[in-house]
Amino acid sequence: MSLVAVADIVALLAFGAAVYFVLRMPGSSPAVGRYVKYTLLAVCAVYLVVSISNMLEHAGITDMFDVYEDFAEVLFVPLVAWALYSRLSAQRLLEAQRAEEDIRREHELLMNVLNTTPTGVLVADAEGTVRMANAVAEQMLACTLDGQLDLGEIVRGAPLSRLRTRLGTGESCLYVAVRSSPLASRGEGPALAVLSLADVTDRMRAEARAEEYRRGLEDAIDRRTGELLEANRQLEQASSTNQQFFTKMSHELRTPLNAIIGFSEIMLKGLSGPLTEDQSKQLEMVKSAGHQLLDSVNDVLEISRIEAGYSAIEVTRFDVNARMSDLTESMGGVAQMQGVDLVFEHEEGSPISTDPDKLDQIVRNLISNAIKFTDPGGRVCVSVMHDRDVVHVAVRDSGIGIAEEDQERIFHAFEQVEHPDRVRPVGTGLGLLICRELASALGCTVDLESRPGVGSTFTVAVPRQAPGHLVIL
Repeated sequence: MSLVAVADIVALLAFGAAVYFVLRMPGSSPAVGRYVKYTLLAVCAVYLVVSISNMLEHAGITDMFDVYEDFAEVLFVPLVAWALYSRLSAQRLLEAQRAEEDIRREHELLMNVLNTTPTGVLVADAEGTVRMANAVAEQMLACTLDGQLDLGEIVRGAPLSRLRTRLGTGESCLYVAVRSSPLASRGEGPALAVLSLADVTDRMRAEARAEEYRRGLEDAIDRRTGELLEANRQLEQASSTNQQFFTKMSHELRTPLNAIIGFSEIMLKGLSGPLTEDQSKQLEMVKSAGHQLLDSVNDVLEISRIEAGYSAIEVTRFDVNARMSDLTESMGGVAQMQGVDLVFEHEEGSPISTDPDKLDQIVRNLISNAIKFTDPGGRVCVSVMHDRDVVHVAVRDSGIGIAEEDQERIFHAFEQVEHPDRVRPVGTGLGLLICRELASALGCTVDLESRPGVGSTFTVAVPRQAPGHLVIL
């Protein structure tokens, strides 16, 4: 068998199979289409006729189909062109269908998103015609009265932002925040804009409630302020009355006390005649009781002056070592009467600036308390230690000591630590309170370290330079 015969047989089988497969191809397939199917079927049939004619001719059987073969060859080119055109058209149609499907899905997705958002979203033109709106926007537009929401004006003014726009009336009204953004217009049509309508009704009502509460609070504060001012006026009046009372009491008490103490000293010196031993002892008791009562009166008057603000602070520069040395020496007689050894220690240092009289008063009270609570034969030491910014004046005793739970209490008014094995010490219990108040006014601090049975150390930390914010008592 020749090569030409083999080629004819292969071509016949190939075109026959092509005709078979084209016949089996579904005409409703979007990738092919009915027109493409039948065009391909015509092309494959022409090739099949040409293949049969060539095989019969080459086998020498007949050449009667040569005339038809020529017609088939003439039809080949337009059929192939039509097939290609139909295939390209089907491809474009398929792509258009796919694009349309994508657009439809995206549109559905966009509408689902818009319908689930709590904000109203719509598209309108410059004439106020709504082109698209989600469900929330439709509900808001449904309750809008004429003249409340001019969509055309909002679109023409885009971009625009309105914080509060009222929709509807009565208790069912809404307050919305309106924002608009322009959209690119197509052709000669009116301008478009996308509008968002956010419901701010709850916020508006909350602000109204907050404003009402604020006004009520301001009224209450005004009333309370008036009451406090009136109470303050009454307190000032009472304080003034109290101060006047203490001033008068100071004169009324000190005058007879000074007379009692003075005449006792005159009689003890024998200026009024000789005294018996018993009379001298009794006069000493009168004198001592007079001094105790005078000290108590002075403490009460001092704390009243501090609280009333009548104790002025005078800052001067002085040598704290010399000042504390003189103060310790002046208290030596009291210590000697109690059988207590009173000593003074110091470091070299520069002068300080504060109120020397009030510092003396603080340290004098501390020394007096130390002597009072130290048994005969004990020791009280006053020391001055210099740091760069602070001077520490410490009063250390070997007395009975103070328990930790009582160390803060003793700085309160009329508080004293009592011991079952000791007689209650004389005094008003105001000395340490006066010390702390005066120290606070000078910008100082008073610290305490103590152990029962060992002794106590009161330390006054005095700034070298008096602070500029001193409280003027």
